[in-house]
Amino acid sequence: MSYDPFFAPRCQASPERPALVWWEDGARHLLTWAGLDEYAQRVALWLWERGARSGDVLGAYLENSLFSVGLILAAVRLGVRLVVFHRRLSPAELEWQVRTAGPRWLIRDDRPGTGKLAGSRWIGWDGMLPQPAALPEADTTASFTFFTSGTSGYPKAVTLSLANLKAAASASSQRLNTRPGERWLLCLPLYHIGGLSILFRAAWDGMTVVFQPRFEAAETARLVREEAVNLISLVPTMLYRLMPWWEQDEAGAALRLILLGGSATDPSLLQRALEAHLPVALTYGLTEAASQVCTALPELVYRKPGSVGKPLPGVEMEVRNEQGERCAPGEIGEIWVRGPAVASGYEGQPPFPDGVLQTGDLGYLDEEGDLWVLARRSDLILSGGENVYPAEVERVLMEYPGVQEVCAFGLPDAEWGQQVAAAVVAGGEVTAEALIHHARQFLAGYKVPRRIVFVPELPRTPSGKVKRHVLAEWVKEGRIP
Repeated sequence: MSYDPFFAPRCQASPERPALVWWEDGARHLLTWAGLDEYAQRVALWLWERGARSGDVLGAYLENSLFSVGLILAAVRLGVRLVVFHRRLSPAELEWQVRTAGPRWLIRDDRPGTGKLAGSRWIGWDGMLPQPAALPEADTTASFTFFTSGTSGYPKAVTLSLANLKAAASASSQRLNTRPGERWLLCLPLYHIGGLSILFRAAWDGMTVVFQPRFEAAETARLVREEAVNLISLVPTMLYRLMPWWEQDEAGAALRLILLGGSATDPSLLQRALEAHLPVALTYGLTEAASQVCTALPELVYRKPGSVGKPLPGVEMEVRNEQGERCAPGEIGEIWVRGPAVASGYEGQPPFPDGVLQTGDLGYLDEEGDLWVLARRSDLILSGGENVYPAEVERVLMEYPGVQEVCAFGLPDAEWGQQVAAAVVAGGEVTAEALIHHARQFLAGYKVPRRIVFVPELPRTPSGKVKRHVLAEWVKEGRIP
């Protein structure tokens, strides 16, 4: 069996402890760690019978289902590299990522609408699994590949090893003081590192994952209360939708941490949460660092609303200026991260120099050494917890006949954090409706601009760089030239 620092030891140490709890068709289901171990073994055998071997690269359309959880555990014990594809990608985006990653085949459950690529490369699961049996020994450790939004207009693939995930789980455990038997509600999608990492943290500490197929505010609020949930991970959009329940009724005495990250939190939303006495822990994280980098616990959030606190144990984090020099307290610079949880680099590119991830995010450290994040990856648009790089949007809109220049940018939105907008310089008859229709064919729904404005020219700096912030101000103030 391949090296497994998570699930095999946990299944052996805590076989009767609950591992997963979920509700389906009005009925409550539970699997102990021993039961999950057996289920994962059956999924691994299902893959083995179809030819999966140690070292293979397999693609997966993960959704929040028991089969996906079993598939993640099966990948670990088979020693394969599992490439995780975002379920909301357009067919064109998925096609490009599949060509780039080159998986041997793609795995999905066999329900309608779960496959966007035609052909025999899909392997669908029909609900049948073999009975448990021993597997041959595997000598390659598993890994997981995610595609991050790309500054060049195309996503970049980053692979996290089990060593990365182990370091991240250990560091998270120390910062959050998670304990055996605690319950963590998983309502983030498994195709995000923020969702998948919860499974590894639970196995590391012997916690129970309360599993939600998809986020629905009313059901999430019910589960937090009735399942005595101790921890939950949310993006600001989710918190926004939960506030009507939590403002009129307590979230539950058991809830001790709401990890809030994934995008910038609107100050008014954070203030509402604090006034409702919610235990918010603001988090700054990255896929390249296996999720958490810094986390401010509730007592710090109440004292310094907006700060994400200090780096987790084992994480080296600095703020550097354009010359690569360490910034003084209060001086704004780029956030650099290094440590055992950080991936070695992007697939097909040189490793990170000296193991340092230069995030592109801007922030500063205060006098107490706590981090304040000011801009996520410079021009990055964060909508509903999803990353949207302007270059991706601009590349697609530029393909439309008559479009001469495009600048995509984010506009503030109380519910989504930001919404995608675009300014277009066009010749001839080009309409916003036509551009949006075109974008929907090539971009995931959350990347499609919600607003398009036409301008005679894009505002630029003396060096020729487009002033995105000026465009955003024009739109917010209603003074488009």
